[in-house]
Amino acid sequence: MNFFTQIRESVIDFKFYRSIRNNKFSRSFLYLLLLFLIIYFINGIRTFIVTRIVIDKIGVNFIENVPEFRLENGELSFEGNMPYYISNSTNEIFVIDTTGSVKESVLKDVRTGMLITRNNIYIKTNEIETRTFSLTELKGIILTKSDILEFLPKLSWIMLIFIVFGFIFALGWKLFNAVILALLGLIVNSVLKGRLKFNNMLNISIYVLTLPMLIQLAVNLYGYPLPGFGLIYWGISILYAALAVKSCRDEENESDLANDTEQL
Repeated sequence: MNFFTQIRESVIDFKFYRSIRNNKFSRSFLYLLLLFLIIYFINGIRTFIVTRIVIDKIGVNFIENVPEFRLENGELSFEGNMPYYISNSTNEIFVIDTTGSVKESVLKDVRTGMLITRNNIYIKTNEIETRTFSLTELKGIILTKSDILEFLPKLSWIMLIFIVFGFIFALGWKLFNAVILALLGLIVNSVLKGRLKFNNMLNISIYVLTLPMLIQLAVNLYGYPLPGFGLIYWGISILYAALAVKSCRDEENESDLANDTEQL
């Protein structure tokens, strides 16, 4: 049975699981590897393209709206009219001021914010704590607007590197999902008085994940998170595992009945 036929059968035919429960683990793992590689490749391409688009927009906005600046010898020089507010609302503020007219107290009444002065950066990430970072710690570093613009396009390639190396960890996590599902399947198997062992259940679980993974791909391509999708993912997985166990149990009962009939 070829790879794409296995994908179809694992979704539409629970009797299919009878034929793969005794697979060698290497064969089931190869199926998971190929399926996840296809899904990961599609998601990775989408992530890379979206990242490039976002970075290009940031670059255009940076060119048009951010004045020239220079960080050198631990001091920031800024050519914009100051104080320069990047954002300013009741809950958030982001302001640059190297003249000293804006003090750290500007962050007191906002939930989050940032103040950049000639020598310090003040960052407030919650309603209670404000952290101070001294630019003098960056002595020996020179940073300008043109440096940022030159670096921005490289971010998408850095993202691509993370995507490539992240495949191993993502595959390992998906295999861990299969192990958890196999353990849950053994509970169902015990309740239904089946005869499946862990290696049988692990094979079944790998194939059971096919539909949840395809649905997850569709949600990712849609571009908007689906509330409670984790529950949907595991709900479908457990339901399919239970129905696969039932199908295997039914086959065992049918076999026992046929044997009893022959003996009579």
